[in-house]
Amino acid sequence: MSRSPFYSKFRSSLNILKEAVEGSVDLDHQHPKVYKKLCRYYKDIGVQFYHDPYDDYELILNCLEQDLIDSGVLV
Repeated sequence: MSRSPFYSKFRSSLNILKEAVEGSVDLDHQHPKVYKKLCRYYKDIGVQFYHDPYDDYELILNCLEQDLIDSGVLV
């Protein structure tokens, strides 16, 4: 697995994040601290949010899925 900044920052939450991408976990309700950390991370790297909770959540999941693939967590 790659030791990207994403992987290093979220390594303790990888199972939760994988479940969120797979649709079995609702991050913003079941794991709000992890979700807020993800929002901060993506905002800090320049992701532009829509300022709509539903659209922002979908955007986070799309970014998250790509980062999990790039880190070797998802194939």
